[in-house]
Amino acid sequence: MTLPPDLKQKCLVLYVGTRKLVALLADLRESQPRVLHKEEVLFPDGFEKGYVCNLQNAALSLEKIMGAILPPEAWEHVSVYVVLGNSGFKFYRFSSCEYYTPDKRTISSHEVQSVVQQTRSVATLPLSESILQAVPESFLVNDMAAVRNPVGLEAERLGVTLQLYTMDFQNFRNIVKAFEAIDVDVCGYFPKALTVAESVLTDAEKQEGVLIIDIGDDAAQLVLWKNGYLAGIRSLSAGGSELTRCIARDYHIEERDADKVKFQFATLDESERVSEELVPLVTRNEKVQQSVHRKEFLDRFFAHAKDWMSGILQESKKFSEGKGVRYPHMVFTGGSVMMDGFLEWMQKEFGIEGRIGVSRQIEAPQEIIRDPSLAPVTGMLRWIMTAKQENEALFTSRSFMARMIAAVRAWFTNYF
Repeated sequence: MTLPPDLKQKCLVLYVGTRKLVALLADLRESQPRVLHKEEVLFPDGFEKGYVCNLQNAALSLEKIMGAILPPEAWEHVSVYVVLGNSGFKFYRFSSCEYYTPDKRTISSHEVQSVVQQTRSVATLPLSESILQAVPESFLVNDMAAVRNPVGLEAERLGVTLQLYTMDFQNFRNIVKAFEAIDVDVCGYFPKALTVAESVLTDAEKQEGVLIIDIGDDAAQLVLWKNGYLAGIRSLSAGGSELTRCIARDYHIEERDADKVKFQFATLDESERVSEELVPLVTRNEKVQQSVHRKEFLDRFFAHAKDWMSGILQESKKFSEGKGVRYPHMVFTGGSVMMDGFLEWMQKEFGIEGRIGVSRQIEAPQEIIRDPSLAPVTGMLRWIMTAKQENEALFTSRSFMARMIAAVRAWFTNYF
């Protein structure tokens, strides 16, 4: 296989979800990222609910999906980013300041790096957690708060508020080892709660107040924005698998059979409730062992779905009101919101006017853009194009000499 040209202008995003692996190759040369190739594997070997359960098999799964995108000899030539979709993330916010008395100082990238590193150092995180990303939310310059970029300003005091995203150290280390096993140098690991907003939200929604309800298989994550800032993140244990367990209990079948039934026959479209066809619950050797009338199946499913969503919405209301946002926009993402009739059912049953989060400002086939389960992956591409550039403006020196010194230091770090 010949290497594609201009690999340095492309990036590869891997999504490690609770049910699937997704790989996207994208071209970043234009104003909007352009998806060139997508691969997806359901229930990859070596992974369980987004965590590594068998290192050798997990490495082989990663090697296989990446090999379907690019030959192994090309991996070192592209930037690789990993989005993690498990439910074990935690979100913290910490602040600290540095003083420059008795003289004022013109803020440069050096001062920004110093105060960020200090804040990371003093953050009182549990020792069992590892920091995935430390994102500057805003800066304090003297007495002026909410400064986006302090570089070039005169200051006696510089402070920063950092958003820290963490997960269990051992679980994270196992994921890192899976990539190390196939010699892939990862540029960064990101929780999906950080990237999904980049894909589906507008600037107006972020200002007015918006709540993303991302419902995956294992958990539902709430991501709240107000006044242009991330207000908070919360994880609920009410993922789509709860409906799978309800089906399994109703008909005394295995969860793997219930999951197949849910995928093939579950819907929230009211017009389907009058159907009298038979739903096969258990099939072995192409013979149906147990079945149920679809009307009966859907009547029970609608009742379970109402209880399930009622719990999510109650917790969502407590969460948003606790952060001072009373009437947020509602955006739904995740694989569990892809059932037919979902939005109409939400409006009829709960009076919720929301929308499905589709990917914005990206060139890709419609099946990628309109799939809410892929929002964290496409959001990673948007983050690379926007937030990454903003951070580089903070941490990259403008002077030629400082850039030269930084380059030399990076060279020694990489090769010695």
